[in-house]
Amino acid sequence: SGPTGPEWMQDVRVRRALALAIDKEAMVTAVGDPSYYVPLNGYVPNGLKGAEKDFRTESDEKEKFLEYDPEEAKALLAKAGYDESNPLKIVYKYSQTQLHADVAQILQQMWDKIGIDCELTVVESGVFYDQIDNGDFEICRYGYSAGDDPSQYLSLWTTGQQVVAAVDDPAYDKMVDEAGYLVDHTEYMNALHAAERYLIEENVYLIPLFNYNTPGLKSTAVQGVEMWGLTPFYGHCTIQSDAA
Repeated sequence: SGPTGPEWMQDVRVRRALALAIDKEAMVTAVGDPSYYVPLNGYVPNGLKGAEKDFRTESDEKEKFLEYDPEEAKALLAKAGYDESNPLKIVYKYSQTQLHADVAQILQQMWDKIGIDCELTVVESGVFYDQIDNGDFEICRYGYSAGDDPSQYLSLWTTGQQVVAAVDDPAYDKMVDEAGYLVDHTEYMNALHAAERYLIEENVYLIPLFNYNTPGLKSTAVQGVEMWGLTPFYGHCTIQSDAA
């Protein structure tokens, strides 16, 4: 069990090296306004309720997964058998938009610093997800937006629900499935935290990069906007005529 894909991807040391070589703070500064692009230390994004507070916040307070450590990344590659005489060669696929191109080039540069030879392959946006969904890639970036429960993100990588068949791990499937039967809210969220740790920190099946939303402007006259997960709901709004 583990990730699908090329042979080099089967080694958790290589996956961890790829993750530890990424300076997320530098990345979000390079791609745009840091108030819109926020480094993501786990897979579940900011803004979803956890056991006691925001799921991401309460997890990060205990441990930030895969923190930037290029020297450790080099050491892991060496242990996996890759060095200057035998560099790891990978192909990163991305779609043809400015943000995706910027991220691809930043990743290429960061991986180059630890001795990884990363070839970039760009495809038209219209066919990118068709190729990714069919498994036609070595490594790529994939975004997702869901509702108000962390399980919607974590269940995405169980064997039965994957849009992209990238993870095949019965132990992970069991963790997510068993969490769904827990009635106590705190126990349920703690089980999801454990599943996320297994997915990201222990096995590095995915490498979280950053969290971002499309910014919007709201008049101060509009009162009562509710957030349904990451989406604003205006069904119960009122308009204050005397607002500035």
